[in-house]
Amino acid sequence: MRSTRMITEGALMLAIFTILLLISLYVPLLWAISSLFLILPFLIYSAKYPVNYSVLLIVISTALSGLVGGILTIPLALSNSTTGVVMGSLIKKRKEKFVIYVAGSFTFLLNVLLQYVAAIMLFDFNFMSELNRTLKSSFKESTALMEKLGQTIPENTEEQLMASVDMFQTLMPSLIVLFSFLSVLILILVNFPILKRLGMDVPVFEPFRNWQLPKSILWYYLFLLLGAFIAFPEKGTMWYSAYTNLMFMLQLCLLIQGLSFIFFYAYLKKWTKAIPIFIAVFSILMLPLLYLVRLLGIIDLGFDLRQRLQSKK
Repeated sequence: MRSTRMITEGALMLAIFTILLLISLYVPLLWAISSLFLILPFLIYSAKYPVNYSVLLIVISTALSGLVGGILTIPLALSNSTTGVVMGSLIKKRKEKFVIYVAGSFTFLLNVLLQYVAAIMLFDFNFMSELNRTLKSSFKESTALMEKLGQTIPENTEEQLMASVDMFQTLMPSLIVLFSFLSVLILILVNFPILKRLGMDVPVFEPFRNWQLPKSILWYYLFLLLGAFIAFPEKGTMWYSAYTNLMFMLQLCLLIQGLSFIFFYAYLKKWTKAIPIFIAVFSILMLPLLYLVRLLGIIDLGFDLRQRLQSKK
């Protein structure tokens, strides 16, 4: 009886996935919305049934996506199905939401990396090379058009553009990680409330004001700064690439810590919620404020600022 139910619900989840995939592929106005729910059938099924049945669901859904949308839709199916099954299985095991989020993000990241490598090996398509070529071509066309209109272009414009592309290329590993974690966060925010509505025991995140990153992040940051003094990261070297990416990720962590402290302080002082949100938005838009928030994160991690404030309350 249970086996029949699992097969029936598996077929239903496959039907839902196929419909969502068709909408994502062939309905331009709805693809952005429907693509957010492609993971949902796999979350529901793997949160209820054993992993081996969920793996079978991944295989069948991948084959179906190839039949429905062609070979290029297979990566989309794999990303959503594997990430959904990993997260759903952890929900079934009643793991904390942060654990589910990290596991799902790393699964999604692995998919992105494999797809990037496959694109290079199978289709000879390198995203960064294509970006370089497109930007150079666009710049030459824009330069020619402006010269025809009698306008002059500053001499260092092309150099600045290429420097930006080089930095983007250097930070590509960090940006892929950031993209994966942000994507899974959005998927959680959209799909977990539906799971809750369906009666599933879905864990919740702690309030952002209570987020505390490990103190080891501060030590990594300081050691990395010290390493840059000992061996200066020269552009084009492996050390430069590693230093730039590690520093980017650590600074992002310290920024999150600083923003979390601001939300904590606002809660402690009973400020309106609009104030910390306003600060968070403008800290991203204004570099001086971003540096201050990051410094606040360093102080909070290094000197247990929250405990000191709570003890004085």
